[in-house]
Amino acid sequence: MLQVTTERQFIRDLQAQFGTVPPVKIGIGDDGAVLDVSGDSEQVVVTDLLLDGVHFDLNVTSPFLAGRKAVAVNLSDLAAMGCRPTAAFVSLAIPRGRPQAATDFLCELYRGIQQMTDEFQFSLAGGDTNSWNGPFAINVCLTGVPFSRRPFLRSDAQPGDSVFVTGPLGGSLDGGRHLTFMPRLQISAWLARTVEVRAMLDLSDGLSIDLHRMMEASGTAAEIFTSRIPIHSDVSAEWSSDKRLTAALSDGEDFELLFSVSGAVAETLQAAANDNAIPLFQIGRVTTGSGVRLIDSSGNSQILDVTGWQHRF
Repeated sequence: MLQVTTERQFIRDLQAQFGTVPPVKIGIGDDGAVLDVSGDSEQVVVTDLLLDGVHFDLNVTSPFLAGRKAVAVNLSDLAAMGCRPTAAFVSLAIPRGRPQAATDFLCELYRGIQQMTDEFQFSLAGGDTNSWNGPFAINVCLTGVPFSRRPFLRSDAQPGDSVFVTGPLGGSLDGGRHLTFMPRLQISAWLARTVEVRAMLDLSDGLSIDLHRMMEASGTAAEIFTSRIPIHSDVSAEWSSDKRLTAALSDGEDFELLFSVSGAVAETLQAAANDNAIPLFQIGRVTTGSGVRLIDSSGNSQILDVTGWQHRF
């Protein structure tokens, strides 16, 4: 029976209720679904629903940036799956009442969408529109194919792995970065060529909650080091070190990649990243057990609570 309390519990209940039938190989619970479309080819499908007043505020956010973000968050999911985009499907719920305003709005919205399709060379292939008396809503669905032989999953981390992020964290809402970020598709493609990625997801809800999700999906635990967590310049330098760390762990909407690789190749990977000006930060390691522990500069360890963005119903 579905228990609609938190998004996490809702997803768990759906996983228990619905199985997967071919051609679906990976269903509910990862950044995207994986479909086996032929004997040696896989397709990944991702989707996100964005609402005015939740994911952006159209009183202060331009339609251009709203459209751009709606596609960019899906591209970030594809990057986390190790995939390049192939097609987009965009569906809209448009507030009724002002036809000319709606026309002007949609022109700017689709200009933002097109910036992303042009940047990453894929097509707008379809969608749907409707009107209603509620706020503006946009749903984007993208299809993609793996850069390498298989998609990356969040469930393949192993004890002994090293944990990396692809950029500094925190302060995205204050700095407006949640509207203008560039999805890490190029870094994902480079990683697919360079190393065997074990597990990966994108940091949409915050490092704390997303790392817990990766460890739970993999049946492992993690230790991360406070001194190694990169903190974005959008986080106020006037704050205490503890408050700055909390922002990096919990603010969310960073849209960097969080991933693990074998500890045996971590040093070589970091050197290759440095040589190619690829931003990688090794922040911790995967261990046996469950949960996540935070280790400070003195070596003291404490349980890292689950913090960050969670949908509550």
